[in-house]
Amino acid sequence: MAKSLRSKWRRKMRAIKRERYAVKELKQLKGILENPENKDVDMSEICTVLKKNDIQNLEKKETTENNESVEVSVESGSMDVDQQSSKYHPKRLTNEHGTYPIWMNQRKIRKHKAKLNRVHKKAKKNKKRN
Repeated sequence: MAKSLRSKWRRKMRAIKRERYAVKELKQLKGILENPENKDVDMSEICTVLKKNDIQNLEKKETTENNESVEVSVESGSMDVDQQSSKYHPKRLTNEHGTYPIWMNQRKIRKHKAKLNRVHKKAKKNKKRN
């Protein structure tokens, strides 16, 4: 499909805008990095500020706790698995109540029902012949 003049013009204008706004944004980010004293929010009010060593110690503790919990779950031998609410027949694609899966759209359902009817009628016809 050919590109219209309008879409080419819009793309060109967006590229120009991106360049213009990139310069402004870069200037703004540099200004933020240059003046760390001019903070709007004190981080200690929002969260607890930890040193690098404290963070590493916490990570080590968490990994050892996770390893212990994995060992315990392996010993128990049981796994929680979500049970499927209904099983679908592979040929008819319906569950025990006769409903189709929710991911199947109505057009496909109609086609599938028509195909099943054709196959059923053909089998019935062949049965009468024999």
